[in-house]
Amino acid sequence: MAANNAQQKTRYDALVAHEYGPEDDKKTHWTRVGAGFANSDGKGITIELTPGIAVSGRLVLRVYEPKKED
Repeated sequence: MAANNAQQKTRYDALVAHEYGPEDDKKTHWTRVGAGFANSDGKGITIELTPGIAVSGRLVLRVYEPKKED
């Protein structure tokens, strides 16, 4: 296998935070709005947003972690 094929790209989930609840007990709900992938030159990340979704405010990128099956 070639070295290029052996390298795995890191996937990032693109998330937007929504705060809710009373001031003294704020909670945060995260909505996945797309994904990000490191550019091949290692100098940036390309973000692909879900079509038709409106995003404003802060966009957070987190390393993708598949859900564990029970």
